[in-house]
Amino acid sequence: MALGTDGYTYADLDVAIPEIYGQKINDYFRYSLDLASFFIDRSDELAGGGSVIYTPNLSALSTNTKNNNAQVTLSSPTYTTQTLTVSTWKEASFVIEDREKAQLKTSYYLQNKIAEGAAYEVAQDLDSAIAALFSGFTTSLGSSSANLADSNILAAIATLETAGVPGIYSGDVAFILHPNTFYRQIGIIDKFTLWQNTNSEMPREKRPTTMLYGIPVIVTPSVPNESGSDGRLNVLAHKDAIHWARLSMPAKTGIGMVGSEGVRVQQSYVHEYLGDLVTVDLCYGVVENRDNAAVVLKSPATVV
Repeated sequence: MALGTDGYTYADLDVAIPEIYGQKINDYFRYSLDLASFFIDRSDELAGGGSVIYTPNLSALSTNTKNNNAQVTLSSPTYTTQTLTVSTWKEASFVIEDREKAQLKTSYYLQNKIAEGAAYEVAQDLDSAIAALFSGFTTSLGSSSANLADSNILAAIATLETAGVPGIYSGDVAFILHPNTFYRQIGIIDKFTLWQNTNSEMPREKRPTTMLYGIPVIVTPSVPNESGSDGRLNVLAHKDAIHWARLSMPAKTGIGMVGSEGVRVQQSYVHEYLGDLVTVDLCYGVVENRDNAAVVLKSPATVV
């Protein structure tokens, strides 16, 4: 027997059907912050105070022919310095008042999640400041209008070798590449993918190797755009090419902590707001230290 058309519908029962927030939160995705951990951290030198670090730049003495019964020729090159100023202070703060805190679903641990996100954003600001220095390196190869080629990669290695940059194959030098450059441009070069060149089905059996010619590759979206063009400024760099430092900010016992890259997280109860105030901050500085210790590898933003 047919039921007819008089049964309950969703609209009839709408007021009795609860809408449930699940036990999970969709926190936003974050990419790995690798630049600060690769380049030289000078923060320890500021542990006793100070905000500026000077680094003398030594230069080579000249060689001269020595003649019998003649004095030696003295050399006295003028030394310069690199100046690392630590003064950029970034913070991210929020407050959750008591009423809203009491109303929040306890399983979300929302305050912790927001604090983690704030700490990430502050640390990312440091990585972005380091990446912004890529545009200052004098030597560049490639073009924003042509995919990065194997010849560009080899030329970059040759440039550092010619400049006498040490540790090229010891982990002190790395390619820093945007994901589009690494996967969509280098990833389609036959030398790195075909069986007769790799003796494996690497692209199909595992992730692409993060080494090029024995040199580590850091793949990160932090690689900046080239100003005025639709391109990326990837680099092959020695870790001494860029120096950075951060201040050792004090964290009061019981209300704060200092984590990775010196990011400070503090939480305190503020009676004026009847709520918990959380502040994340970092004071840092960055400087291009050695211009000849890096080569810019230009590439299109996507692929051509």
